[in-house]
Amino acid sequence: MQRHLMDQNVTEAGARRRQISFAFVWFGLVFTFGWMVLTALSGEIEVFLIGAQAFSGFALVRLFKTRLPLVWANTCWLTSTNVAIFLGACVVHPTGQVDIMLIPMVGFPFAVFSIYRDRFHIVVLVALPVVLWAVWFVTQGNWPLIIGEATAERIYAPMAALTAFSTIVYPVLYFAIVSAQHSLEIKRARRDAEQSSRAKTVLLSGISHEMRTPLNAVIGLADLLRDDAQRSGDVRQAEYANRIMEAGETLLATVDKTMHFADIAARRTSVTLAPVRVALVIDRVVARYQEEALRRGVLLQVEDTKATVLANTALFEDALGQLVENGVRYCGSAGTVWVQVKSERAGYHRITIADNGPGFGAVDPALAFAPFERLAHATGTTFGAGMGLALARIKAEAMSGTVGIDFDVPSGARVWIELPASIEAAAS
Repeated sequence: MQRHLMDQNVTEAGARRRQISFAFVWFGLVFTFGWMVLTALSGEIEVFLIGAQAFSGFALVRLFKTRLPLVWANTCWLTSTNVAIFLGACVVHPTGQVDIMLIPMVGFPFAVFSIYRDRFHIVVLVALPVVLWAVWFVTQGNWPLIIGEATAERIYAPMAALTAFSTIVYPVLYFAIVSAQHSLEIKRARRDAEQSSRAKTVLLSGISHEMRTPLNAVIGLADLLRDDAQRSGDVRQAEYANRIMEAGETLLATVDKTMHFADIAARRTSVTLAPVRVALVIDRVVARYQEEALRRGVLLQVEDTKATVLANTALFEDALGQLVENGVRYCGSAGTVWVQVKSERAGYHRITIADNGPGFGAVDPALAFAPFERLAHATGTTFGAGMGLALARIKAEAMSGTVGIDFDVPSGARVWIELPASIEAAAS
């Protein structure tokens, strides 16, 4: 869904750039055609040919509108326009101020190119008018002037000033309109996201409650079947019933996590925070997952710390437990999980859970914390609903903290939870 929205935003941005590009093309066609008419009537053939050269660039882009990629269409008319202005400045007396039209051409690439995908074209077409103006400034005395000083001052100077002003105002107005539209789109998207989140929370809560009753019935009946099979000596039947119980309990745990996530996501009341010793919480979490770590052959290593954070003990323990559980499950057999505490920035303590497993790989950071999103490192036979990171983050945020992932590690995975340091502990 998120990828679809990103692709849709890119498509809409491309459509807006295409609209503004061809608005400039129409403006250029009208302007250069008028230039050609005036110079043809006045008999200034050389200047007429310069206008025709600029007109041909716009006409070519308009003619091949559906066949020419937008980036090359913009490159074509921008290059043609810059060269035409440069040639006009060379043959018109400097009092005509034709060269000032090169100034607003520097801003055009930012309006018609994507700053993310077309950076090379932006750099080239920003540098082009600057280089052309520098060449004109250095060599202006060496060009044969076709338009004299009187005509240049009377006709060309006002036209150049008006053109430069219009080419500056046009992009400014466009960006103002686009900014206003973008602001409205952001507000609309935020409103839709809030409505979607509320609907999702209600749906998750309702479905989870409805699933608990039949799951408890399945687990209870499987327990009865296992007891009957054990009394009758049917080992195979007892093993089958035991597997049903294990699967049901695992699924019930996932349902409980889903309900927990929905409840926290819907919570609007404040969370009571108090000084909490990090070492005590880490010890409880490690003790909770020590048996599973031994069963998987995973070594849990904990670093001593005297840090104290401002947190809710239950939420802190649950959030840290989610991260440790992920490390134990996904680091692989005979792996190692480290729990370390550092102060990466003033006023906060960071508890890092690192492992030497396969890591996250080339995953989109936005998807890492999306609920029910199982990442590449979680594929295979390891069971999980993709709720661990999402639950940990939403609990940390309820305590004015955050959860993050370091994607720049050479191997393994490194996830951390950062919480405010306790002021009382720091003072003592």
